Amino acid sequence: MTTSHDILARVDEILPQIAARNDEADGEGQLQDETVQELIDAEILATLAPKAYGGLELDIQTFSQIVQRVSTASPSAGWVCSFLMGASWRLLIFPREGQEEIFGGRNYVLGAGAAAPIFDVTKVDGGFLLTGRTAWNSGSSAARWFQMNGLLKVDDRPPTLMMFAMPREDVTILDTWHILGMKGTASRDLVVENVFVPDRRAAPFNGALNGKSEGHRLHNNSMYHIPFVPFAMCEVVPVVVGTHRGASGALVDRTRERMGTLSGAKAIDKVPAQIRMAQGNARSDMAEQMLTAMIDRITLNVSDTAKLINRAEIKLQAAMISDFCLNSVNEMARSVGGDAFRNEAAFQRYFRDINTVSRHAFLDPDTAGESVGKMTLGLPVSDPMI
Repeated sequence: MTTSHDILARVDEILPQIAARNDEADGEGQLQDETVQELIDAEILATLAPKAYGGLELDIQTFSQIVQRVSTASPSAGWVCSFLMGASWRLLIFPREGQEEIFGGRNYVLGAGAAAPIFDVTKVDGGFLLTGRTAWNSGSSAARWFQMNGLLKVDDRPPTLMMFAMPREDVTILDTWHILGMKGTASRDLVVENVFVPDRRAAPFNGALNGKSEGHRLHNNSMYHIPFVPFAMCEVVPVVVGTHRGASGALVDRTRERMGTLSGAKAIDKVPAQIRMAQGNARSDMAEQMLTAMIDRITLNVSDTAKLINRAEIKLQAAMISDFCLNSVNEMARSVGGDAFRNEAAFQRYFRDINTVSRHAFLDPDTAGESVGKMTLGLPVSDPMI
């Protein structure tokens, strides 16, 4: 039986290769096939998959540790790895017949998708017809299945938010991923035109929001009953925290090597450089501790997590951890010197990537704070992603 210790050891074995491909991934806008295959061969992508489908069914803390370690070597690889592992959780929203089709005898799912809904969904006999376009489909270069949300409108009733799954051959992937940071994530746009999706690959999304989707409830492990947004925070925040750890490590290396351009003085002998380096490492420890506490809050009492106020507070907590890491890396940047922003320097990648990923819609501290503030004051909340 594969344990958490086993899987983390396998992660550590492949990190040097993943880090060595950073420039190539940035240049191509996607992870290399070799990286994805290494993740498959090491069973890393099976971490959260149910044992019913041959998966490892390990815990969320182990999942987080994997994502943090990969993100320390490559933020882009950590992001894609997180969502490819998370696909085995997210796609459990569908009926058993759909789940079995998607897993297809494998213990992992190469799945990508986006949360923003399309608006042209029509109910037909046996399924649905979808037409539309979505952005931010991370891992699209490796994905064989795509999830897409859509608003189903029937007569004058309020629209129903649905989730759908489509095989790669049913979607068109557009070359739209040209961006400052997180370059290797292949977070491209998707287009579908009059695509038929059978009922077995469709499900109401509201059940997932409160942790009560019928598909997830087919599996007894309580981690499959976590509400959607708290689980999504477990996917994205470890990438930010791991990227911060990578940046603080790059700052240590830079402090050891750097010499003043005009003075010739070694940075290693300067007290301000020593202080910033030590503080950067301390903030890495703090971010990891805050993330561990957040995941404990989510996983140790799942029924409590499902309460609306707790879902909102967890989203705010996640956004605040991300903001903490962002501000910390920007503070580190004050002491690295201009050479640290050359293309070949390690620090500049962490700087670009954390300044990109922390702008994710799920990690906006103002939106999350507004929701918690309104609940505290007894006012109505409008955030649809709680």
